[in-house]
Amino acid sequence: MIAAALSSRWNGGTRMSERAFWRRYGRVEHERLEFKASVRHLGESVVAMAMTRGGTILVGVGDDGRVPGCRIDQETLDRVSTLSDEVQVDLRIDTLAIGGVTVLALTVPAVAPRVVTTPDGRLLRRVGSTNRPLRGDAVLRFLHGRTLATEAGG
Repeated sequence: MIAAALSSRWNGGTRMSERAFWRRYGRVEHERLEFKASVRHLGESVVAMAMTRGGTILVGVGDDGRVPGCRIDQETLDRVSTLSDEVQVDLRIDTLAIGGVTVLALTVPAVAPRVVTTPDGRLLRRVGSTNRPLRGDAVLRFLHGRTLATEAGG
């Protein structure tokens, strides 16, 4: 079901210069922005962002600020679709054409008050540009704080 929703949101692509790309997204990773070279290791970032405030993962952008792009093919889309299904987060996929290469922009929604975990059961949150595990009493405090924020409308 999630894979079908993901496929129905496919966007054919937005063209922009590299300068416009950096102006739009910024050059620094933070709580709501992650750069990934490929779709291979997205799970932790998807879960952490979904459990925090949501965000965008740009696939085809290196941590060093280079934009080598990524291949958009069936394998890439299947990996994203499978991950979306495994962690139960409905991702939106957009493609960006940046100076001759393609970047995959994955929009991760916040899932509060739901709880999602990595496929191996870890509960993560986003702190700055890192994905941090929640352990012990921190789990209860984090979930309680999210519940209060959701009830207050924020």
